[in-house]
Amino acid sequence: MAMARVTELLAALDADASFYTFELFPPKTSAGLANLLSRLERLAALRPSWFHVTWGAGGSTQERSLELASLILKLGRPVCLHLTCTNMETAKLDETLEHCKRLGIRNLLALRGDPPRGEEYWVAADPEFQHAIDLVRYIRRKHGDYFCVGVAAYPEGHADSADKTSDVDHLRAKVEAGADFVVTQLFYDVDRFLAWYAECQSKGVNVPILPGIMPIQSFATFRRMTTLCQSTAPDDVLSALQPIAHDDQAVKDYGVRLAVDMIRRLRAAGLRGFHISTLNLERSVRRILDELDWVAPVQSSAKVAANALTNGVAHAPAQPNGEARAVTSSLVAVASQRQDGPESDFPNGRFGDARSPAYGDLDGWGVSLKLTPAEALRQWGAPATEADLSSIFASYIQGQLPAIPWCDEALQLESAAIMSDLLVLNSDRHWWTVGSQPAVDGADSTSREFGFGPEGGYIYQKAFVEFFCPRRHVDALVAEVEALGRGTRRQVTYYAAPRKDGEFRTNMAEGDANAVTWGVFPGKEIATTTIIEEMSFKAWKEEAFAIWAEWEHLYALRSPTRQLLRSTGDERWLVSIVHHDYRDPRALWRFLDRVWAAAV
Repeated sequence: MAMARVTELLAALDADASFYTFELFPPKTSAGLANLLSRLERLAALRPSWFHVTWGAGGSTQERSLELASLILKLGRPVCLHLTCTNMETAKLDETLEHCKRLGIRNLLALRGDPPRGEEYWVAADPEFQHAIDLVRYIRRKHGDYFCVGVAAYPEGHADSADKTSDVDHLRAKVEAGADFVVTQLFYDVDRFLAWYAECQSKGVNVPILPGIMPIQSFATFRRMTTLCQSTAPDDVLSALQPIAHDDQAVKDYGVRLAVDMIRRLRAAGLRGFHISTLNLERSVRRILDELDWVAPVQSSAKVAANALTNGVAHAPAQPNGEARAVTSSLVAVASQRQDGPESDFPNGRFGDARSPAYGDLDGWGVSLKLTPAEALRQWGAPATEADLSSIFASYIQGQLPAIPWCDEALQLESAAIMSDLLVLNSDRHWWTVGSQPAVDGADSTSREFGFGPEGGYIYQKAFVEFFCPRRHVDALVAEVEALGRGTRRQVTYYAAPRKDGEFRTNMAEGDANAVTWGVFPGKEIATTTIIEEMSFKAWKEEAFAIWAEWEHLYALRSPTRQLLRSTGDERWLVSIVHHDYRDPRALWRFLDRVWAAAV
């Protein structure tokens, strides 16, 4: 049965009623998608007007996006599926649109999508689809008014636009081509948005415009997203965030207050619909709606919890994923108060629990270099030898380069403790590192180098490092681990795999997980922020080698640099190794010295 179109949903609302939508992304792992179901039920109970489901460039997440959309439809909630025309062939698009019809999806968000961010030599897979407007026209020509089609807008100008003053004209053209509504990119400068919105109205953009609201979940995510989207970070926002940047909970609390203030200002200016990017996290979203008093007739989380205590309603036993599921659907919000297990409502990216619904591409950009081709070429030049590649990695570690393909931010302060070790690996051994941390034994939680969370806590870390190295060096590493005494063999654990599927090495048992960073705080459960285990390593391996390909595509097809990057990516293995003696800061690095001595 087909769901209602967005235009029909809006027509059914009172003329001045506020409404909101939720955006979700398909988790990177099958376990994450499975565990999203209970969170999805709770989000649906908050009664968004519809859900958005994102779509990877060229349909890279097609199967998971459609599966997630189907789950939402089964909950009786309308869905808007994002579609990108980048690397999208006509036959694949036709197949997707017919699949949408079979599922009952009638709402689409037509996007150009970005060419692979490092693809200097990118050519559209189908010349018919160069821009989002081409997608809008095609859908209208082939399917008439069956689909309700939305488009994106950029209040501060599209990141790739050479003439940002013409962006509103491009938006109007998309509306004239048949777009029914507009969803904007995230922003934090309300004044700039309102000036842009007034320009849209003056130029005849007469369809509903939904401001994109992304609650700040962590300082790192905030900085990353504002950089990627080239969004302004107002001075007052930065001033509020910088003193609490190390405390994720304090940042989330501020993010809720900021989102509420933004929505209230926008609502007072006449905006009534809001597109909330959840990042598959529910708690901030629910708190925002509680503060706005927009969750009626569904009870707020506080009221639900109070009623549960008053009425003595029992709960089901804890489920295997660690979440306490409520017996009645009216109590699903209570279950989300738990912070343990894969249902944790903190950002859960590269080093989080791969079973979490929030595990995956928190920035929404997917696999990419996170730099424009011109900037990437400026920073990394045209390496011709392995020594040139080692020089790029070493220059990044020394702060002489601001980024490498796998890391687009400077090293954290904690890396100063192991900088000399990292330079040895990258410069002398040509083991190119993409992740690391030093051992820490009870640092103060307010420490600038190692701290996180509230005051009065203690931080612990096991040393680990991830790097690309030749297969023969992996053989030496495995042999050195096996040579350890029976009582110390499990002191060192590792995962290793090449680009090509089918080969994989580890001394971890199936289902084992390494907690390598944790904090102990007064009156709280132990907080484990960094986990390395097989599922997350394999997901990261796929992404890490895909980034090799992105880097490769910066260069002409038969150029020496492209050939070097292709052959190197094919030959190297990704290794993740942890030493579990966190009280000895030199333990991991002494072990790697032995591996190197055996390898050469």
